Amino acid sequence: MKRYLIGFCSALLVVLTACDTWIDPKINVNPNTPETAAYSVVLPTVQAGMAYVMGGDFGRYTSVLNQQNTGVDRQHLGIYNYQFTESDVNNAWSTMYTGPMNDLAILIERAKADGAPHYQGVFQVLMAYGMITMSDLWGDIPYSEALSGAKNPEPKYDTQESIYTAVNAMLDDAIKNLGAATSNLKPGSDDLMYGGKTASWVKAANSLKARMAIHLVNRSNQAAAGALAAAAAGIASNAEDFQFTFGALETEGNPWYQFTTQRDGDLTFGVKLSEIMMATKDPRGPIFAVADSNSAVSGTSRMNEFYAGIGSAVPFLTYAEMKFIEAEANSRLGNAAAAHAAYVAGITASMQRSGVAPTAITAYLAQPSVDPGSDKLTLDNIMTQKYIAMYTQPESWSDWRRTGFPTLAPTTGTTIPRRFPYAQYERLYNSKMPAGKTINDRVWWDNN
Repeated sequence: MKRYLIGFCSALLVVLTACDTWIDPKINVNPNTPETAAYSVVLPTVQAGMAYVMGGDFGRYTSVLNQQNTGVDRQHLGIYNYQFTESDVNNAWSTMYTGPMNDLAILIERAKADGAPHYQGVFQVLMAYGMITMSDLWGDIPYSEALSGAKNPEPKYDTQESIYTAVNAMLDDAIKNLGAATSNLKPGSDDLMYGGKTASWVKAANSLKARMAIHLVNRSNQAAAGALAAAAAGIASNAEDFQFTFGALETEGNPWYQFTTQRDGDLTFGVKLSEIMMATKDPRGPIFAVADSNSAVSGTSRMNEFYAGIGSAVPFLTYAEMKFIEAEANSRLGNAAAAHAAYVAGITASMQRSGVAPTAITAYLAQPSVDPGSDKLTLDNIMTQKYIAMYTQPESWSDWRRTGFPTLAPTTGTTIPRRFPYAQYERLYNSKMPAGKTINDRVWWDNN
C-alpha cells in the first residue's frame, strides 16, 4: 500500500481571488493550485497525523502516569514525578485541534455537500475518536464552538457529559452514512486503516461506542448493558483491529520508533508492568520489551519492535479491548460464565496479536493466578489483564482512573494525576478556559 509522508501539516485549502474585479474569475484560475484538496490526499494525512499524536505524546504521557513505562530522564522523568505542566501538552493540544480535527470538520461538511456519505461516515468516526480521546484526557474541552478558525478564536468549553451525548449522536449518524446504498465518492486505497471497507468502519464506530459506555458504569445503571450491545456489533477479530500502520522509511516511522531512536534513555519499560508480567512468566514480556544495558535504571528494559519498530502499528481500538469490555460488563451484571469466557478470549486475543505460540498461551492460562475460574474471577483480574493487553494505549489510564485496578502507588507524594493540564496556549489566548483546574482533579466520569 502506498505510504504518505507523515507529518502534522494540515491539508492546504487555498481560496483564490481575482486581482481585478473586471476579470472573469472562471478564466483567472491556475489549474495547479486547486481550491480544495482531494479526499484521497487529505484522508491519509489525517489518519497519519492522528495516529502520530495517539502513539506519540498521548501514548507516552499516559503510559508514564499509568506506570506501564518509567520516565528516567528529562521531560518524562518530570512527568513520572508528576511535574506535568501546561507546556508539556501544548504540541498535542494544538496539533489535534489545528491539524486532524480541523481538517475533519471541513471534510465532514464537504462530503455532505458532495453526496458522499461513505466518506462522511469515515470522517465522522475519526472525528468522534479524536474528540472523545481529548475529552477523556482533559475533561471539559472546546467542542460546539471549536474548529471555526478565526471566526471564533475563543471557543467555549463544553462539559464532558454534553460531549459524550453529542459524539454518540455523531457515531449513530456515521453508522447510517456508512450504510448508505449509494455514495458519489468512496474511500478506497487512500484509506490506510481499512482500505475503504465501510463494514469495518461501522465496527470501529460501535467499538468506540462500547468504550464510551463502559466509561460510564459508575454513573449509569444502563452503561454495562449498553457496552455489551455496542461491543457485540464491534470489532470481532484481531484482523479487524482499528489501527494505523506506519511505513518503512525514516520519514514514515512509527512515533514510538522515532522517539526511542532520537531520545533513547528517556523511557524504560515500566517497573510495575514488569512486576506483574514476571510474576506469571508472561510470554509477552520479551515481545513488549527487550533488555536495555544502557538504561539509566538498572535491570529495566526498553520497548521492543512490536510497538516501537519503524513500521509498527499504533492501535486505536482492538478486538482484545472489546473482549475485556465484555468481561467487565458481564461481571458487573452478575453474568459470571459470560464474563469468564470473554476474559479468556481477551487474553488469548492479546497473546495472538503479540505473536505468542499456542502452547505458550495454553500454559499461561493454566495458572490459577491468571485464570481463577468463573466463580473466582474478579474485576481486579479483568482490569489487570487488560492493563497488560492495552500497553502503550491512552485508554489504559482511563481504565485505571475509573476502576482503581491494577493497584498503583504514587511515584511521589500521595496522589496519581487524573487529568492532563490545559495547554499553555489556551491559558494565554482563550479567556474561556476553566480556571483553577489541576492534574489531580477528576474528569466527569471518573467517580469511582
